[in-house]
Amino acid sequence: MIKLDEQQLNELQKDLDAVRDEVLADLGERDARYIRKIVRLHRALEVGGRVMMPFGFIPPVFVAATATLGVAKILENMEIGHNVMHGQYDWMNDPTLNSQTYEWDTVCTSESWRRTHNYEHHTYTNIIGKDRDYGYAVLRLSDEEPWKPWHTLQFINYILLSVFFQWGVGLHELETEKLRRREISWREKVPFLKDFFRKGGRQAFKDYVFFPLLTL
Repeated sequence: MIKLDEQQLNELQKDLDAVRDEVLADLGERDARYIRKIVRLHRALEVGGRVMMPFGFIPPVFVAATATLGVAKILENMEIGHNVMHGQYDWMNDPTLNSQTYEWDTVCTSESWRRTHNYEHHTYTNIIGKDRDYGYAVLRLSDEEPWKPWHTLQFINYILLSVFFQWGVGLHELETEKLRRREISWREKVPFLKDFFRKGGRQAFKDYVFFPLLTL
């Protein structure tokens, strides 16, 4: 690994500070209009998809409804939730877009995501053993990670993680690999599990019980 000396680190700091200052100077009404437009678009897509779904016995309507709801989910999770919880819009002082109080439409609690993503991932980006977003502790993505026989079948983990991604994100803080190695105990994870089951239960009820019944 190439290590920077003190002078190089100081120069890097100045360059990063310059980028930060440039971004802060550019923030303004244009950005506020953008996120509010995205929020309105998400709500319109969500409502539109729900209104169309009862007529899903008509194949084209079913395709349109599911596609609309899918896009709405992506916008809420990635363009709104992800960015808001990064603090991207805290400067607006809008309580509905506050990084510390925003709760997104997925099974993972915002508090858990801020710990595992905002802190772990963005502090130790792509550092094996530190950044658990790198492979989500189930995928081997680098030759620097020792190869084990079960990696031959990791495409199964890839498929499962793709299909059940929100549950994978929700359980990310459980740190199952550390539990297996007995580096941590289940008792330490009880507070996290309580929050996970509380949020996950509400989410599952909304997505798989309430709205399907409402559609029927």
